[in-house]
Formats: sequence, C-alpha cells, structure tokens
Amino acid sequence: MRKLKILLIGQPNVGKSSLLNGLIGSRVIVSNYPGTTVEVIQAEKIFNNTKIKFVDTPGIYSISDRSEEEKVTEKALFEEKVDEAIVVADATSLERSLYMALQILEAEIPTVIALNFVREAEKKGIKIDSKKLAKLLNIPVMLINPLTKRGINELVDIISRIKKRKGRSFKIKYDDHIEEAINKISSQIKETSIPTRFIALRVLEEDEDFYKYLKDKRVIEEVKESLAEHPKVAENVSITRYGTASFIAERITKIVPLEKRLQPYGSLRLQEKIDDILFRKIWGSFITGLFILTIFGTLLYLGNFIQNILMDLTESFLSFFGTAEHSITAMILVQGLTGLTAGISVALPYVFLFYLFLGSLEDIGLLSRFIVNAERFLKKLGLSGKSFIPLALGLGCSVPAIRATRILSSKKEQFHTASLFAFTPCSSRIAIIMGIVGFYGGIKLAFSVFATLFVAGLIWAFFIKKIVHIKSKYLLLELPPYRKPLIKNILAKSWIRMKDFVYIVIPLLILGGIACGILNVTGFSKYIVEPLLPITTWLGLPAMTIIPLVFGFLQRDLTGAMLLSVLGSKISLAMTPLQIYTFGIASTIGIPCIIALGMLIKEFGFKKAIVLTITSIVYGLLFAGLVWRIVSLF
Repeated sequence: MRKLKILLIGQPNVGKSSLLNGLIGSRVIVSNYPGTTVEVIQAEKIFNNTKIKFVDTPGIYSISDRSEEEKVTEKALFEEKVDEAIVVADATSLERSLYMALQILEAEIPTVIALNFVREAEKKGIKIDSKKLAKLLNIPVMLINPLTKRGINELVDIISRIKKRKGRSFKIKYDDHIEEAINKISSQIKETSIPTRFIALRVLEEDEDFYKYLKDKRVIEEVKESLAEHPKVAENVSITRYGTASFIAERITKIVPLEKRLQPYGSLRLQEKIDDILFRKIWGSFITGLFILTIFGTLLYLGNFIQNILMDLTESFLSFFGTAEHSITAMILVQGLTGLTAGISVALPYVFLFYLFLGSLEDIGLLSRFIVNAERFLKKLGLSGKSFIPLALGLGCSVPAIRATRILSSKKEQFHTASLFAFTPCSSRIAIIMGIVGFYGGIKLAFSVFATLFVAGLIWAFFIKKIVHIKSKYLLLELPPYRKPLIKNILAKSWIRMKDFVYIVIPLLILGGIACGILNVTGFSKYIVEPLLPITTWLGLPAMTIIPLVFGFLQRDLTGAMLLSVLGSKISLAMTPLQIYTFGIASTIGIPCIIALGMLIKEFGFKKAIVLTITSIVYGLLFAGLVWRIVSLF
C-alpha cells in the first residue's frame, strides 16, 4: 500500500483543524513534537489504496526560528520525510498566507494551496481568481469549506496524484547582489536533500539551524562584507518576499460591487457595531464579565441537571454490588467502581460542557474579543497584555497553559504569569466547584468559591507586583470575523480536548478508588490522616477529607471522586455548607496537579517549580482556614 505524509501549514485561525476534521473526523492523536512541548495533531486514513498521514502543525505566520512553534514547523518540513505541504490560506487576507507558501515553494516541497473562507471574502467584495493563482505559482489551488465539505474530495484527489505533477513552481527573483550572495553560499553547502538555494536564503536570514549545512561557516562573514548595499540583508530578503506576495495577491484579486441579495454591507456594519460596543472601556469590560458569569451560571445549571441524572444511574449501578459488602475483594472493587462512577457523574459533565462553551466562543469569534477586554485589567496587576492568552488556556488545562507562557518576552514575565495558574480554575477545578460545592451546597456557594478564588488571586498578584517589576507591552492579537458555529465542528474539538480525561483520568479515578479501598480495609488510612490532622483541624473539616486533598494533587480530577469514596454520596449530611465551601477553596487554590508541577520544572527548573508549588499550596490552605474562621464569626 502506498504511504504519504502531508503537513497542514497555516497562520492561526485559518481553519487547519477544521480541514483536518473534514478530512479525517475526530480520530486524531494529540502529542508533543519530539524534544519539545509544542503539540501537533496527527491522523491517518486510507484513501483509494493510499494511506495518508496528516500532521496539523502549530499556527504560524512564517517559517523561521523566532518561536518554538515556528521551529517545530521548520523541523517537520526539513528534517523529516514529507511528501507534500497543504498551505491553508485565508481568502480574506491572502498576502500573509502567500508569504509562507512562497517560502515552502523555495524549498521545492510539493505544495497545494487550500483557499478557505472564500464566502467571507466575497461578502467583503473580494473575488479571488484561483485558476490564475494556480497558473502563476504552477501549483494546485483548491477552494475549500471544511464545514460544508466543499473541495475535500477534490483535495484528496490532488494529494493522491502528487507524483504525476510536472514543471517547476514559482521562483522569487531577488536583487542582483543578493542573488550573488545566494550563489556564493550555495557553493559552500554540503550534500543534502534540501535545495541549496533555500539553505542559502535561510543562512542570509540568520537562521542558525541551517548553519550546520555549511562546509565553512566563514563564508557568512565574507558574504556580509560583500553586501555593502544590504546592511540588513535578512530584512531585505523578507521585504522582497512580502512584496512578491503582495504583487501576486493584487494580480489575482478583484474588488467587486457588493450584491444586495448577499446583504454583506449590513452584516459587516452589524459586526462593526458589536465590536464598537465590545471594545469600549466600560461597556466592553462589563459585557465581558457578564458574559463569563452567564456562561458559568449556565454551566452550573446544566452540569447539576446532568449530574443528577448520572448520580441516580451510577448509584443504581453500585447497589448491585451491595450484597457482597462483607467480602474484602468486593469492598475494594466497589471503591474502585465508586471512583469510576464519581468521575463520570461529577467531573465528566462539567469538563465536557466547559469545552463545548470554549469551542463555541472560539468558533463565533468572541474569545479573542474577551481577551482584549481582559488585557486592560491585567495591566493593573503588572502583567503583560499577552499574559491573558496562557491564562485563558488555563481555564481548560494548566499544563498547556504553562507551556504557552513562552509567548512572553522574558523568563521573569513567564514565571509571574505561571504563578497565577494557582488561582485560574482549570476544567478539573471547575468540576470540583460545580460538581461538589454547587451540587451539594447550592449555586450561591459555588459562586462564592469562584469569588474567593478571584480575591485570593488578586492578593497574590498585587503582592508579586510589589516584588517583580515588569514593563508592560502591547497585545497584538488577530481578531477573526464573527462566524456561525457548526455543532459538528465544536463537538469534534471538544472530544479532542477531553480525550485525555477519558483515556487517562478515568483509569486514574478507578485506581484512586481502589487505593482508597485498600487503605480503608488494611487500616493504613490512619497513617495518612493522623500526621496531617492539623491541616483538617485548621480548615475545620472532617479528618478523612485529607485523603481527597492529597490524592487531588496527584490528579485534580481525583478530588471529587475520592471525597465520595471516603464520605459517601450523602456529602451534604457529612459536611455543613460552610465545610463544603471551605473544602472547595482548599482543593482549588494551588498548583493544580503533579503533571503541572512537571511542566513547571521543565520550563523554570526544579528549584523555582518546587518553591512555587509549595508556596501556593501553603497559601491556599492558610487562606481557606482564615476564610473559614472569618465566616464562622457570622
């Protein structure tokens, strides 16, 4: 069977993931690129006796070595065997996509341009002649719409006929002096499968990853000395490439009068009016805050409704094992099943619903607008505007969010932002607040925990601000147009994001339940409870609640399940509302889990990661105990 490896390349928000979903569906593998913490999505499917492996690379604007994402894409293109690259281009901003396509063509990698958002471009009066573009570049150009499956079959057909294409693709002609420099460097390049012209260009653009292909690195200084007319040759190469991309885009783009039947003008005017309101200093912040509160309120209401149904079902399921209560093996088995059922009924509804809301906000285009509004608030805490991007990711999971701090310019700024993940409610902590505090204590109690978490984070942030002085920088963020969300696409993205919960966390919940059963049966639980009794005394909680707090650090999703394991499903009878509230605070403040600790060690070193983790946990326990004492007075 024939095998092909295809890379999907494109700028952020261009629709690469939607295209992959259109080609394959949700059967994908999310993993880190070897030697990095950058995620890539891979999927395989057989088309007409050809097994095609698709690799969805991180969203980038050009091939360079400036960011970790760009380095990963560069390595995937030039250090691995790749049969073809699909450049997913945005028809509403074609120039930026063409710049990257020209870079890939310079590397002589077989390329297809998949032109997305054609309908949106037409609504703006932009008409692109795709046939003319294909003729100019001498490569296939396909009009696609992954949401409606337009062009998907034709794209697969083009990919499968990769070896049958003939002729050289488009070549950029640079200034005569730069061309001489390219030739001079090319003569000093070792034998390699990468075109020497492309390597020479990357050397001129000061990409040190390509210096290893040179026979003698002294040629770099010799060439620079001979380029008196180009003291900033890397800039000049980029300018020429941008100019070429702009020239091509102008040649194949036509601005047409907007048809009344499409009513794009009114649609665009409505989008402008919405943005005008959202970006106002007071109204924008108010609407953003109100929207987020509404989402969490809906999440709590729907989550409670689903949890009620699942709890009834799982309790009925567990009752079948009640007859074997006196068997030690059965007791341990029941505890393991309790961990499983608690994970399904307590955590799963909120985790999945959260990702549904997150995916909807992304697809509609509201998430980036909320980021802009939140940036105003973050500056007052001494944080860069860009900090909100990893903090927003932290609402899903702290692990990729810690990695995302790399977009910030300094280690000091990165560490400052990472410290706030101790107070950013990830999906696991949201499940605790909603599934335990909200379900057993009520909506008001759940919102009280969120408010307390916010206040604790503010105090922490202002304290850090006094110690660490960081110069704030402007936030540069692309605002996608408002789009109608497609349910199928949102469901697919939500499943991809929560696959780890199903395949990793659920088994951990079972193991955690079994471990708790063994501790109880053997009597070893007292060796955990008794030494840590001062903590539960300080928090005003039942002694056995220390077990879910300890297990919760191994994996935060275990907290709710372990609480049910040690106290039973009637938590509201075993704990007062104030104790449920205090438990909610104690279990959510702090670096969330051991996996997040591992990522902190990787990013900031062992010493800093351990100090931050211990400090945040101690701060959380002290804060929870103080709040319990203050509230007890009233």
